[in-house]
Amino acid sequence: MKKPLKIVILAVTKTYDRYCIAGMTEYGKWVRPLPPDHRFWETYTYDDQTFIKPGDVWEITDYIKYDDPQSPGHTEDIKVLNYNSVYKCNELNDEQLCEFVEQRLENEQSLNDTLNANGRSLCLIKVDGIRKVVGEQRVCFTMNGREYRNNTFREGYPVTDLKWRSIFQHHSVSFEKFNKLYLCVGLARKEPNKGIEREYPMIISIITNPFVPYPPQYPY
Repeated sequence: MKKPLKIVILAVTKTYDRYCIAGMTEYGKWVRPLPPDHRFWETYTYDDQTFIKPGDVWEITDYIKYDDPQSPGHTEDIKVLNYNSVYKCNELNDEQLCEFVEQRLENEQSLNDTLNANGRSLCLIKVDGIRKVVGEQRVCFTMNGREYRNNTFREGYPVTDLKWRSIFQHHSVSFEKFNKLYLCVGLARKEPNKGIEREYPMIISIITNPFVPYPPQYPY
């Protein structure tokens, strides 16, 4: 029997009409747990209706490695074998979450490998700055003096982070006021039946210091 897997949730994102969740072990290994009966989770809440959010600690007792034949970059996936094998065992506060992230940051090579689906689909980085694209749920970011603007016909990377999509929808935001800015970059899966022939990058989580509270309208 496998040893229970413990992960700190770092990203909760909107994916079509469902949700995608990803986190890291204490050793900095990315894990994307998939539910038993689907590629995405049906809800963003627990049974008691509280929100699943970054900083939550999950223990997963029954799972297998999952390889997506259509999206080979998704090397971090595991399939949870039954819903009862996942439970929230702890919750990091804002300071603890930032400390966890700061100690497990990845470098620019890891970012580029993620952007190119080179054996991975998730990355955690510290950035110099974030620029929101006017009128869009998209951002550009600067790391080590280089601006990443994405290379599609629309500027910026789509933001799928539930919290920040809600913030962008209801508030104006300037990222210049923050002491530290962290991003989780993730790849969307290929969808050949919809004409999506490559895994493409998104910003799946924005973590800031100081922390930004969840807006009253969260998650919409």
